[in-house]
Amino acid sequence: MSNIGQSVKSLNPSAVPSKQCLDSSVPDILKPNCKSFQETQGVETSLLDPVVSRKDYIRFTLDKKGILHSNSKIKFSLKNVSGTDPTNAGFLPTTTGAKSFISKCVLRCGNQILDQTESFNLLSSYKNLFIDNEQVLRKESIKSGLMSAYRPIKFPFMDNSGVADGTEKPSEMTYDTGKEFSLDFTANTGTSTSATDKADTKLPDVANPFNLSDYVIDLHDMFNSLRFTQIPLYMCAEPVVIELFMETDSTKTLCKDESVTTAPVFELDVDSPVLIADYIYYDAETMAEFQNKNQMLQLPFRENKLITTTVNYDSNPNFVRNLGGAQKQINTITILHSETTATHNDSLYNRYYSELPADSYDINVKINDRFLYPISLENPSEIYSTTFRSEGLPMNITARDFKDTLGVDFTDNNLINGYDQDDTLEGLKHFICLRNITAERISNRGIELNINTTGGADSDVQQLVYLEMSKTLVLKNGRWSEVYG
Repeated sequence: MSNIGQSVKSLNPSAVPSKQCLDSSVPDILKPNCKSFQETQGVETSLLDPVVSRKDYIRFTLDKKGILHSNSKIKFSLKNVSGTDPTNAGFLPTTTGAKSFISKCVLRCGNQILDQTESFNLLSSYKNLFIDNEQVLRKESIKSGLMSAYRPIKFPFMDNSGVADGTEKPSEMTYDTGKEFSLDFTANTGTSTSATDKADTKLPDVANPFNLSDYVIDLHDMFNSLRFTQIPLYMCAEPVVIELFMETDSTKTLCKDESVTTAPVFELDVDSPVLIADYIYYDAETMAEFQNKNQMLQLPFRENKLITTTVNYDSNPNFVRNLGGAQKQINTITILHSETTATHNDSLYNRYYSELPADSYDINVKINDRFLYPISLENPSEIYSTTFRSEGLPMNITARDFKDTLGVDFTDNNLINGYDQDDTLEGLKHFICLRNITAERISNRGIELNINTTGGADSDVQQLVYLEMSKTLVLKNGRWSEVYG
């Protein structure tokens, strides 16, 4: 274990919107990256080894000192256990990066769970949509292997024969790999050596675990509540514990190049996990005064409750389902559809996508015996805009990502690791988020989800619904308890 003492004004000002600094429900001393206390703030960084490290499970125990900074990180490495030569290329799912290896994460103190996320890898494919395009390309691709940035592309017109005529096709969309496509022409002929109008671009080395297998994930990505508050570890009677349950099904963690038949197999290197824990300190008087004045400290937390079911929209076109949530304060309802039982490693996304398999549909939720929307949402553009308004952030996707009839086409000329983007990407980021704008506590009847489809596919898909619940964590005499708001 090593310790590095440092004084900083801010570890990462972009981690939390500045408006969170105005939230009166969180004491100033516990607000991430807010300025009121930064002048006297000190940070000690400890590199903590896990208490338990198996290929399916990791557990860290934090020291009972200072305040846990939300930008603390977990680093881990992958190792090749398939014996496959690096030329048999594989890559991380572009929508999740290395987060595909984490299926569940838990933050607890003693027996009290403070925050947890089930099917974290699936949910991260949605949450990653709100990371800025430039940040994905320049930062997240290197940190976590996330490769979901995009850009417009102009491709030369070659009449499907590899002969360029000096004109360009209309502007289309492509994954931004940080590389330009390359066309090789036979000398003095003006004809592509492939004799087609296709050009293959490889994902960067950071997405290929054969080349780079060290990845870093922030705690506030795994535990949403840490974006809004930080944990006073020195006030806890028992140590705070972080648990990661790893995805062990190798078909769900990597993708393979289109040209190969067998995907390589990687798993967690059990000797690699490290928790890079940042402990915040203030002067002794300030910390003692804060503890004495907050013998019963109340902190707002947000918990994602997962409800799953299997649905066939051909046999059940008028889908109605009770989501629960009785006597809880529900903020948002996030809906994903994925074929989680099928093998999808022959793609750019693996299983980390969402597609509602129907020609058209309308959606509404009933809260306290009243529909949330007077008229059900039906227009894809309206559902798209409702989703990012519900989150309060712009979505880093194209309209064609959301629905294959909206916006500008993905190109079928620039192949990514052999995959035709026009055939394999469109309409696969159809995530739906609805905000409970009534702000009412849910009655005993719970929330009722209504989806009416036309032209539903005759296949089973797994529907995953995340209810974001507000709760209050109470720290009294060093012991945590929870109260749902």
